Amino acid sequence: MKKRIFALLTAIFLLTACDNQIASSDSDTSSSSTSGTSTTTWKNGSSGSGSSGTGLGTGTSSSTTTATSSTSATFTYTEDTNIFEVDSSVSSVTIEGLSSGKTIYLTKTNPTSSAISSSYTRYVTGASGISLSSGDSEAGSSGTSSSSSGHSHPSHNCTSLSLNLALPQIEESESRAASSFLTKVTPASYTESDVGSATRSIYIDQDSDISTFASETATLQALGQYCYVWVVSDNWTSSSASGEKINSEIAQKIASNFDSMYLKIRNVFGEESNYLTSNTSLTSQIAMSDYSETGEIVNIVIYDIGKDYSNGTNSGSVVGYFYAKDYFYLSNPSSVYKYSNKGKYFYVDAYYAVAYTSTVYSTLAHEFQHMIDFGVKSMENGLVSSTSWNEMKSMLCEDIMHSTLCELDSDFSDDDSPVARLPLFNRHYYDVGLEYKESSPEVYYSYSNNYAFGAWLLRNNGGIPLLNEMATNSYTDEKSLLKALSSTGADSTTMEDLLKNYAAACVLSSEDSGFATLVSDSLLTLNGYSYSLNAIDLWNLASALPETYSECKESTSYYKFDGPLLYGYSSQVALRPYGISLQKVGSSTSDTVTISFNTSGISTSQRVYLVVE
Repeated sequence: MKKRIFALLTAIFLLTACDNQIASSDSDTSSSSTSGTSTTTWKNGSSGSGSSGTGLGTGTSSSTTTATSSTSATFTYTEDTNIFEVDSSVSSVTIEGLSSGKTIYLTKTNPTSSAISSSYTRYVTGASGISLSSGDSEAGSSGTSSSSSGHSHPSHNCTSLSLNLALPQIEESESRAASSFLTKVTPASYTESDVGSATRSIYIDQDSDISTFASETATLQALGQYCYVWVVSDNWTSSSASGEKINSEIAQKIASNFDSMYLKIRNVFGEESNYLTSNTSLTSQIAMSDYSETGEIVNIVIYDIGKDYSNGTNSGSVVGYFYAKDYFYLSNPSSVYKYSNKGKYFYVDAYYAVAYTSTVYSTLAHEFQHMIDFGVKSMENGLVSSTSWNEMKSMLCEDIMHSTLCELDSDFSDDDSPVARLPLFNRHYYDVGLEYKESSPEVYYSYSNNYAFGAWLLRNNGGIPLLNEMATNSYTDEKSLLKALSSTGADSTTMEDLLKNYAAACVLSSEDSGFATLVSDSLLTLNGYSYSLNAIDLWNLASALPETYSECKESTSYYKFDGPLLYGYSSQVALRPYGISLQKVGSSTSDTVTISFNTSGISTSQRVYLVVE
């Protein structure tokens, strides 16, 4: 089995028509703090004139919000108070109580859903008592934007290759109830004697865009308690697995590994829907046990996704996907819904199942979360999770299943987990916020950034119970998070506070803090099940990812550096929605430093902090 040399799987979640046509019924979430245990790492100083916010940014245009008044502020540094907010009206900050050699960082966050142009961001104009820094060599000089110019773009072999397609929307004429056209069936009840002989016609994609489909014959090649594993005929071999052909050993391991994770994943994220629906409001639902030929069992279909394997070479990037079309049934549909397999289905690429088998085990967890999210958020509540937050939860599902996957597969390592996305985060965190961008290479950055925030979030704000609340409440995206934080008694219950501490964690490398937090056992258990959230050292990823680094360090620039990229003291970098930027101001040369900032023509939506280490 070949170890993976790219930075994790592509797992696409294809939602179908629900994207634009299901009306969201999210109500406002409370932004008030709730008492309870705190796992926040960093201590914060108040500027006295700082503002608070709900964290549900409204996307105020940065071009119309400026500050022209100027004031000064004085802070006192202690080991317990090392983050200081610089209010939009403050032009000069003095920090007392320092010693020579303290490193001072400037972190900026955007707690809104709209981007802030680099020209409207704040920067350091001058300082005394400090040796100013020009930042990392890759970060450019004063006035640079967040363009990735000058950086090596991800190569095929050394990055996660991601894809999320926009498919045709369902037409209103296809939304009418269709229960009269669907005939009740008695679901098949397969046994071990059917393995290798039972066949089904299953609609699978026929091109790299995953936009055309055709029915192909697949054979039941493994049977689990909670799943059937189907393999399309062209991708099966009865001998040693190779190329795009899997064998019974891989098929059975996929079934048994999925079975081992099934209840643990449902325990955190909720249950996948057992119903089919005939319209985009999801109100007309019928039981799968009456109308699906495979009943309520999860079907894992293995084949050459995108038809992209040829002559020993795989040109595609999709490891697996869940497509909610399979939950729809429609009478005489003219769109992609006529290719619904009418049941619980997700799909795995045969080449990756052979070449990167351990990664595919993690894919099972990733795709199953997508299926559950559709059941909990869409089928139960009529909501739609955005791609960015949905992908974050799927990567967190992989994250918390790490110890389980290690127990199931002795070859499984961080190289097969979302941790392998973090080198890309370190180099390109500023190019996207908590969002999903489809164009290349930003699509790669979207996965890495969304995982990085989620990984930090769970390790510092509530662990498994927080993820459970976030996944199962009747809200989506940042509202589901803020509601979960309030419900679990977290100290930080606004996006503003979360991004402040998150940005600090990206510059402070203290042991047992930030990404490296050692989560208590009480936050790693839920309803009798145990999970894992391993400490992550952002500044020494090579030790966690030996296979990836050995293959990629010399060929791809972002593997050559430790820790997140730091811009210089006077740089201006665009702030993406719910995004951050990190700058190194310099090192103190005395016990008191004074730092000056621009105040004219700036966006007051941004939040600016000085962080001392």
